[in-house]
Amino acid sequence: MSSASLIDAKRLLLEAGVGEGMRVADFGAGRSGHFVFPSSVIIGKEGMVYAVDVVKDVLGMIDGRRKLFGILNMETLWADFEIPGAVKIKDHSLDFVLFVNNLWCVENMATTLGEIRRVLKEDGKLFVVDWRRNTKYPAAPPVEKRLDSMQAEALLMKEGFAKERDVQSGEFSWGMLLRP
Repeated sequence: MSSASLIDAKRLLLEAGVGEGMRVADFGAGRSGHFVFPSSVIIGKEGMVYAVDVVKDVLGMIDGRRKLFGILNMETLWADFEIPGAVKIKDHSLDFVLFVNNLWCVENMATTLGEIRRVLKEDGKLFVVDWRRNTKYPAAPPVEKRLDSMQAEALLMKEGFAKERDVQSGEFSWGMLLRP
């Protein structure tokens, strides 16, 4: 299985409820922009997707691809979402925040989730997808750094998020949809 097929981003986005005209941000978009590019198609010309990452080179790759394909409903934002107010997105303006395969590398989860809550609309959604704890895929982070879905749910609930439902995301990962 190739890394591009580990997660069917378009299917997951549609199943989570991302739709036409929405405003979406991917916190930790990653070098391939695996979720931002399908998001831009789903939300259409009236929507906006933000690729947020702390690594400038990653954003350069996404921005280059965005320009190559003439995508007008996407912006790249360099920001450390572990710092309050660092993500330059207006308060309570997003329908969705995507947080995919990044739980393991966050050091300040309370601040990160506070930043997510700040940018989400009152009825907005947080869509978390992350590695299964028992996955033996070579690209997965060290097992001791991974959270299973129940650990993640407890952490997210502790920080004020409420789980709406699980989203089946594949053999190597789990997914859940939450609200602030």
